[in-house]
Amino acid sequence: MKNRNKITIGEGNTPLLRLEHLENLLNWKGQLWAKAEYQNPTGSFKDRGSVTEISEAIRQKKNGIVCASTGNMAASLAAFATKYQLPCLVIIPENTPKSKLQQTLICGAKLIEVEGNYDSCVKKAKQLAKKKNYFLCGDYELRRIGQSTIGEELANSGVNFDTFIVPVGNGTVGCAVSQGFAKYNKFPAFIGVQGEGADPLTKAFEKRFTDFDLITNPQTIASAMNVGNPLDGGLTLNWVYKTNGLMLSVTDKEIITAQRLLATTEGLYVEPASAATVAILLKIPNRYKRIVLILTGNGLKGGG
Repeated sequence: MKNRNKITIGEGNTPLLRLEHLENLLNWKGQLWAKAEYQNPTGSFKDRGSVTEISEAIRQKKNGIVCASTGNMAASLAAFATKYQLPCLVIIPENTPKSKLQQTLICGAKLIEVEGNYDSCVKKAKQLAKKKNYFLCGDYELRRIGQSTIGEELANSGVNFDTFIVPVGNGTVGCAVSQGFAKYNKFPAFIGVQGEGADPLTKAFEKRFTDFDLITNPQTIASAMNVGNPLDGGLTLNWVYKTNGLMLSVTDKEIITAQRLLATTEGLYVEPASAATVAILLKIPNRYKRIVLILTGNGLKGGG
C-alpha cells in the first residue's frame, strides 16, 4: 500500500462531453464541452485528491485521517479510508442535514459536530490531527497535486481549450486544473464561479485586488461553494489574473435554473455547484471559443 500507484478505487480519466444542444440553445459561437467529474467512483472530483492524501497518510503511518467537510470530500475520503482500513473523522457544522452525509456514514466514517461554519470545522480538524496523530486532509497543496490530473487530461484531450469554467469554494480545484494545463505550457482563461452571498473572491476581483476580505456568514444554495474564507483564495486570484480570466457570482435562482437547463438539454443532472458553471455562460462575453465546464459533482448526491 505504500506504492501510490496501487492506491485507487477507479478514479480519473472521466469522459469529455460535447454540449451541442446547449450550444444551439444559447446560440454559442464556439464549442462547449463538459468534463464529467461526477463520474468518479464517489460521484465527484474529490476522489482525485483523496488518492494523494490517503497515500501520504499510509506513508507517514498515521493512525487515521481527519477532515472538515459537509459533502463530497467527506464521502470520498470515507470511501478510500475504509478501502485501506484507516479510521476517518469528519468534522461538520452542527445541524448539518444527515441526508447530505449518508454516503460518508455508510462507508464507516465518524462524524463530529462543532458550533459555527466550515471555517470553525477546519480549526477543529487541525486540532484533532495533532492530538490523535491523524493525517489532516483538506484543500491543501497535496490535494491540488491529485486534482491537477483534470488539467493534464484536458491538455491531452486533442481539444485546444481557451477557457475553463469551475465552481469556486476554497478554490483548490480551479488552481489544480490550471497547474495541470501549465505542465503542458497551456494557460486557458480561468473563469471562477461563486454563489452570491459566499463570493469574497468575486468582490476582490471586481476591485482588481490580489487579496480578499472574508465573509463571516456565507450563504448560498450550493454548499460546496459556501465558503467565506477560501483556503486557496489568494492563489485562485493569482491564476485568474495570470490567465486573463474572470471571477463572477450567480444567484441561487440562477443556479437552480441552470441545473434544470443542463438536465433538460443534455440529460446531465449535476449538483448545484456544478450547475453554476452553466449559469455563468449567460454572463460572459462570447469571445471564448472552446470552453470546458468542470462538472464537479453528481446531482444525485443531494447537495453541493
